Amino acid sequence: MAKNDPIEFKVYNRRWYMLIVVCLVNFSNAMTWITFAPISSYTKQYYGNSNAPMIFNIVFMGLSIPVGFIAMWSVDKFGLRTGCLLGAWINLVGNILRVIGSGDFFSSDWRFPICLAGQCIAACAQPFIMYLPTKLAAFWFPDSQRALANTLASMSNPLGIALQYALSPQFVNDSHPTALLFLTSLVAVGAVITALLSIGVTSSKPPTPASASSESDVKPPAFFAGFKRCLSSKTFLVLAFSLGGGVGLFNALYNNLQPALCVKGYSNTFSGIMGALLIVSGLVGAAVSGVYVDKTHRFEETMKVSFCLAGFAACGLSISINYENVEWAIATSIFVFGVFGFAIYPIGLEMGVEATYPVAEATSSGLIIMLGQVEGVIYVLVTSFLTQSATAHEKNIQTCNKAGSSDTDIQDWKYSFIAWNCFVVIGIMVFTAAFWPKYKRVQYEQGRLQMAQKLNSKPKIEAPQNAPNEEKDVENHHNQSISN
Repeated sequence: MAKNDPIEFKVYNRRWYMLIVVCLVNFSNAMTWITFAPISSYTKQYYGNSNAPMIFNIVFMGLSIPVGFIAMWSVDKFGLRTGCLLGAWINLVGNILRVIGSGDFFSSDWRFPICLAGQCIAACAQPFIMYLPTKLAAFWFPDSQRALANTLASMSNPLGIALQYALSPQFVNDSHPTALLFLTSLVAVGAVITALLSIGVTSSKPPTPASASSESDVKPPAFFAGFKRCLSSKTFLVLAFSLGGGVGLFNALYNNLQPALCVKGYSNTFSGIMGALLIVSGLVGAAVSGVYVDKTHRFEETMKVSFCLAGFAACGLSISINYENVEWAIATSIFVFGVFGFAIYPIGLEMGVEATYPVAEATSSGLIIMLGQVEGVIYVLVTSFLTQSATAHEKNIQTCNKAGSSDTDIQDWKYSFIAWNCFVVIGIMVFTAAFWPKYKRVQYEQGRLQMAQKLNSKPKIEAPQNAPNEEKDVENHHNQSISN
């Protein structure tokens, strides 16, 4: 199709297979990350390391930062297929090592280092996987389905977290405190299925474009040029700080939720249900917001309203989590926080693409996610540092040491959650006050449509060879507006 011909785009049913595979890879890797967080006390005893749960979580966030640069470059240069295959198979290798480190194949002294090595390898797969949704949506889906596709692909990650948060306490508990081998094997089975399905991803792009921006002759800048353009955009930096901070705050919440609840007497089962509720409610919010912004393109307004409502819920959670027997208050706060907090994430990734267009999708999404991981590590370390020794009453009612942990492992998380809530409020204030975006990709697509309509409405007259080329002038105008 010539560039200035009437715009006709085609979508393929295969896009749904591509979406399913990206969702499954995200889902499997998320289950790998969060496996040990809901069963922290059993993890400490089994691996003989009191810091094992926190280390398993932090390496996932920490390693994604240096590997993230490689992932951004490779996904943008070689395409979605490369990222999908690398993510699926590296994740599988990491899961196999975790299974070996969770059984009796080696002495107990080797369990933790082998399992940690597997966790580190699986962590290296995460950037390749997390950067795929916006690129998948941009190349395989029409503009009327992009936000929805991005929502489904992005939210499969927290959905995997939710399922694992609910499953881990069911398999590893007082009756089966050492069932880590079975648990990691279960996660590895999902990784095997996902890796096998990834073989069916045979191309990075459809045969013909799905939208004007994916068909455009406006080429993305080179990797480092695109990286520099993102960092020079005030709009993008505000979005990256706020949305990345939101990702980091969710990671810190997942790391801290179970130990904060168990010290107040709540069971591991309740903690698992709360972790699952956070994600399930988030799926509802993200699905509704994805459909809404696809139809209205009110990205900015939807994000700001959702951010503020999530902040109110965070305040409620930070208060209620310090009291006993208030399951209803904790559940309500988590539900509302999930609905409005997760509604922001996929929309924010789309806004990152809009604000930096024509920068490659993996670059803008990757920078947001990487900053989120950096902030997540900081939040986990700060909140862990602010814990205090549990009171005598808390040690009497706690459910944390059922696996044999000593009293010194029991910590009070009051000030940690106050700090966590302060971080939430600061992120909201910065975002609502400073985020005023331009929709560069949408503007380009609308310009192409108007150009096509204008050309189609004119009678076909053969112009002299030296006459001005109006089509070229219109296209140059759009390219100039994007570069500005």
